[in-house]
Amino acid sequence: MQAEGGAELGNRLGAVRAGFWLGWLSIAAVIAALALGLQTRHPAALVALTAAAAAANAAVTLVPWRRWLEGARGRLLLDLWSAGLIGFTALLVVTAGARADFDLLLFLIAPFLATAHRSLRRQIWLTATAVAYLAMMAVAPDPLPTGEIAMRLALLAAATTLALVFARMVGREATARARASERAELEHALLAESHHRVKNSLQTVADILMLGRPVGPGAEKFDETAARIRSIAAVHRLLAERRGEAVSAPALLAAVAAAAAVDAQLDAEPRELDPTAAQQLGIVANELIANAARHGRPPIQVLLHGEHPIVLEVRDAGDGPRDGPERLGLQLVHQIVERGLAGSFTLSAGTPAGTCAQVRFDADRCAS
Repeated sequence: MQAEGGAELGNRLGAVRAGFWLGWLSIAAVIAALALGLQTRHPAALVALTAAAAAANAAVTLVPWRRWLEGARGRLLLDLWSAGLIGFTALLVVTAGARADFDLLLFLIAPFLATAHRSLRRQIWLTATAVAYLAMMAVAPDPLPTGEIAMRLALLAAATTLALVFARMVGREATARARASERAELEHALLAESHHRVKNSLQTVADILMLGRPVGPGAEKFDETAARIRSIAAVHRLLAERRGEAVSAPALLAAVAAAAAVDAQLDAEPRELDPTAAQQLGIVANELIANAARHGRPPIQVLLHGEHPIVLEVRDAGDGPRDGPERLGLQLVHQIVERGLAGSFTLSAGTPAGTCAQVRFDADRCAS
């Protein structure tokens, strides 16, 4: 219901905005006709009427329709506006004569009335338009033939019906868009709540794990595992804040470094990552930063640059991991980079510049 109400209000506001422009077009048409030498009765009176209409149309544009349209004040002003449009046209026709064709302005006014008003008010104003048309044709000087009046009235009804059909089509489309937006917002809220719960659960798991931390050689494994869990929790916290939207890569790397409690120099270009890529890159970055902290020497630098591909580099001044079987962290990095990010991972150690772990991936390819 909220989506339908918002769409209906949007349609009516659109009709009001169109009414502003139709008003100026009508005034411009009258002025152009008089300037081009239209043979008519009482041209001075027509100029005065047109000037008054211009002033009224300018005043209408100052009304805060978005706030007032759905209330009693807005309905009253819309009724006065509608009456003024019909009255202006009727005065033009009666003053200039039927053969001046100013009654054709109703072809602009009637569709506006059909889309700006609702239900009973719409019926009343469309009926008033038809009655006013017949009345002005009956009393105007230089009357038109009855057949021509009937034809114009039929065309006016057809134009109004067409405007109603289009208005309903646009209304249904706007309602569908509003409902889709509401569904998307709900899904984002549910996703954010899910990430928030996962983050809390992971923090609890890490705390419980540390309660059983032994004293001695086995403590390092507990510390590494708890750090991994806290890093994943930090990523989920960031995802919860983004509510399913793209994640800033610099913010992601800053959160991971903070969760790892590592003093790292961060230099990341602004890049946006979809939630899946952000989650995977967060785990990879945590492993590489933690690896540099354990086996390297300061300063530790975390760099992110490029676009196709995006390149993540974690540098330190050390000699890198000792030779031997590949540790669990690097195995995890290889698997996530190759299978999750569809990228590549290289580790350059023992160079004069120190150690550099580099991840290259294409965010678009990863998202697909």
